[in-house]
Amino acid sequence: MSSFKQPALFISHGSPMMAVEKSKTSLFLQQLGRKIPRPKAIIVFSAHFDNPQDIVISSARSPKTIHDFYGFPDALYALHYHAPGSPELAEQVAQLFKQQGITPILDSEQGWDHGVWIPLRLIYPQADIPIVTISINSRLGATANYRYGQIVSELREQGVLIIGSGGISHNLREIFNPSQSAESRARVQSFTHWVKNKLLSGDIKALLNYLNEAPEVLFNHPTQEHFLPLLAALGSSDLSAVKQIHEDSEYGMLALDAYQFG
Repeated sequence: MSSFKQPALFISHGSPMMAVEKSKTSLFLQQLGRKIPRPKAIIVFSAHFDNPQDIVISSARSPKTIHDFYGFPDALYALHYHAPGSPELAEQVAQLFKQQGITPILDSEQGWDHGVWIPLRLIYPQADIPIVTISINSRLGATANYRYGQIVSELREQGVLIIGSGGISHNLREIFNPSQSAESRARVQSFTHWVKNKLLSGDIKALLNYLNEAPEVLFNHPTQEHFLPLLAALGSSDLSAVKQIHEDSEYGMLALDAYQFG
């Protein structure tokens, strides 16, 4: 397998229904795996692997598929993604954290949450590329999660693709608000345009201070776990060739932007 330097990606994984419904975003993800070099392995920072106490690294050889959502059609719960884990890569990641004074937990029971398997099942349907997931920490905030990405950034040189899987906006209450308005959608656009501008201009300082600087930030992210994977992916990059590779929305409110770094 290639050891070509891999990019880092941020992907908005959207609704779990993406796994069974065709959309502009599902088509984008299906094509994405053919547009970047095939990775030796994949590291994912997922919004749904948020640990407020410790850094946890998945280390199972054959992780299970986690159906961590409720109230969806039975067809979704019948889907599985059998991509292997990599205890060897997990140990390598753990050593990188230890070198920075952080002692992580290797978890041989952690499976693939839907922030991992929903997009990767579309990108790499053969499920034959090893994956390791690293928890985010919404309690510690932007700078710490950006640092987590920096710690593993050197692995891109070894052919490891680093993905932040979250959502460029994620206000579930507003998505299901029957009184959703054009004003609400404008508030999403205000935030997502700000993020795009700061990413493309390389303004890391503003992005790390997004809770204070970004317009409509708490409307778009009442909780922060879906934005922090973007900062982890950003931390793993050198900000070379930053580009927006996808723009879409679901339900009028759930922005599905994706970015590539390097």
